[in-house]
Amino acid sequence: MLNLIRADLYRITRPRGLRGSLWQYGLAILAAYGIVMGLVAFANSPMYYEMTGVTIGDVSTKDSLTAYLSDMMGGLVPLCVCFMAVEHALAEFKSGYAKSVLSARAGRLSYFLGKIVFVGVLAAIVIALASVFLIACVPVLMAGEVSFAVADGPVEVVAWFAGFWLNTWALAALSLVLVYATRVSPVSYIGAFCLVGSVVPATLTGLAYSTGGMLRVLQPIRPVLETLAAWLPSTALSNLGLGGQLFLINDLGVWGGLKHALVIAPGPQAILTGIIWIALAALLVLAICRKRDI
Repeated sequence: MLNLIRADLYRITRPRGLRGSLWQYGLAILAAYGIVMGLVAFANSPMYYEMTGVTIGDVSTKDSLTAYLSDMMGGLVPLCVCFMAVEHALAEFKSGYAKSVLSARAGRLSYFLGKIVFVGVLAAIVIALASVFLIACVPVLMAGEVSFAVADGPVEVVAWFAGFWLNTWALAALSLVLVYATRVSPVSYIGAFCLVGSVVPATLTGLAYSTGGMLRVLQPIRPVLETLAAWLPSTALSNLGLGGQLFLINDLGVWGGLKHALVIAPGPQAILTGIIWIALAALLVLAICRKRDI
């Protein structure tokens, strides 16, 4: 398994011609952030002041560093990780690599579990690179003054990074489920986008609310629908938008309209959500690939 993971890491990090997907997606992420930083820097420049008579000043509306990182990474980084996972898995089918590696059925378990672990490593690498770049750009976004209203403690910082990483990993692993179940590029990419874009929890929440009206027949399962919506990785990432302070909140009011959901304190739930869905995705991948011939 470790040799397969090392081979995967080598293929996504090939520097020659920037053929490795890590460089391609990494540059795209940096370009997106670079545009934002450039616009902010220009809006705070003397030239902009001479043109308009004002500057935008501190554009950071977040209370803490982790809230700022979550705001900047929340949609883009998990989406890029999922797309990288989908692209990598589909490429192995198209090139025949998967078929050649799995010519002996004895290695199937290691191969597919290795893919689950690989996307977790991939998520950690992308999150780390994006975090370093965004932290370096804090002075630009805050007009030269590096300060936040709330200082996260070491425990909150570590817990936030763990939660963000685990749930990004879970979304990437679920994207692999789509790849192995369909092996169809549009379905896999669109499905990954829907998973990251909160389409699934929004749909479940909409169905739960509709049980009081046109879908009254679903009223008995409303708690199930709301609970499932609350325990999805995209919901956890949305809650992590509060930053490390999420792990200091014991009030279940953070769940808003999900009044019938079975939930716990949002911080620990964010961690558990990632772990649960990673495990479920691994089981689904193994079940699918055991039934299907590579």
